[in-house]
Amino acid sequence: MKKLVLISIILLTISACGENKVKKTASKPQPAVEDIKKNKSNESPEIEKAGRSFYDWYFKHHFQYINVLKDKNEKCLLDTTSYFRNLRKLKTVSEKFIAHEKSRLQGCASFIATIPYSEYENADAYTYDEYCLDLYYMYWIGSQEEPNSFSVKNLKLVSDDKATLDIYLNYGGQDEALSEVKLEKENGLWKIVKIDFFKKEQKEQKEKVKETFQGKWQNAMVTLSIGETSLAFEYHGQCVYFYPVRKISDTEFEMIWAREMDCKFDNGTGNSFGLLKGVPEIGKPFAKFSLKDNILKADFYYKTWVRNYTEQVQKDVFTEMYFRKNENN
Repeated sequence: MKKLVLISIILLTISACGENKVKKTASKPQPAVEDIKKNKSNESPEIEKAGRSFYDWYFKHHFQYINVLKDKNEKCLLDTTSYFRNLRKLKTVSEKFIAHEKSRLQGCASFIATIPYSEYENADAYTYDEYCLDLYYMYWIGSQEEPNSFSVKNLKLVSDDKATLDIYLNYGGQDEALSEVKLEKENGLWKIVKIDFFKKEQKEQKEKVKETFQGKWQNAMVTLSIGETSLAFEYHGQCVYFYPVRKISDTEFEMIWAREMDCKFDNGTGNSFGLLKGVPEIGKPFAKFSLKDNILKADFYYKTWVRNYTEQVQKDVFTEMYFRKNENN
């Protein structure tokens, strides 16, 4: 009998615990799905306003967003400072977007800095389009023809702090898809972090072109004519210095130091500048050149000697970057 009573008590206890668990589970608050959807839809006007702000600004300024100025050395200066300042004034553009723009425009900025401003002013159209196509082409609409208007479509809230929307252009007929604007919420404000174009044929075509260091390259002072086994530094028609090349790949090679020349003057490359070591030696590698993003970049092995040469003999000969020479102009 005692055993029966004990078993009954145990069963009642287990049953009570089970009921408590059920009650606790039932009383657990559930997310208000309808309220979440409502809050998300309420953000749509803010997202659209931020997402279209860049193109509102771009259309307002007649598709001109960057200029070339004359710097203190009478050379060209790509005015990225004003461009980025104007973007920040919108208060809807993230620093992530600006960082991407700095990277995208770096090639043009570095190249145009080698061009005398007077030469730029008198140049024919498209003379510098190899590196600065933005100067002749309305980059953010991907065209040379001005559209009548633009519109926003397909606004999507990807997550609580990420959204996208599409930009469409109209030239008088049907709307044409142009780009996807990506936004992120930063400190409670929606900001543009990236703009991707839908049409990527030109980019894909460019990527298919095999890069090679062979050909003619230039900076502000010299032209480099590079072949499979040799490199010529051309100062002008009356002075050329020749150097052997050790090919590493289609995009990399080493320049071997030499003193072979066809020149009516000494270019000063035989000077040691009082250095006891770290002076280029004939037959030894002098620099490694690497081609990336259509820019030939130099890594000089004798950095102190190169610095002395640049300061005491001639600047703009041994530079960090060389640009493909447009032989059509």
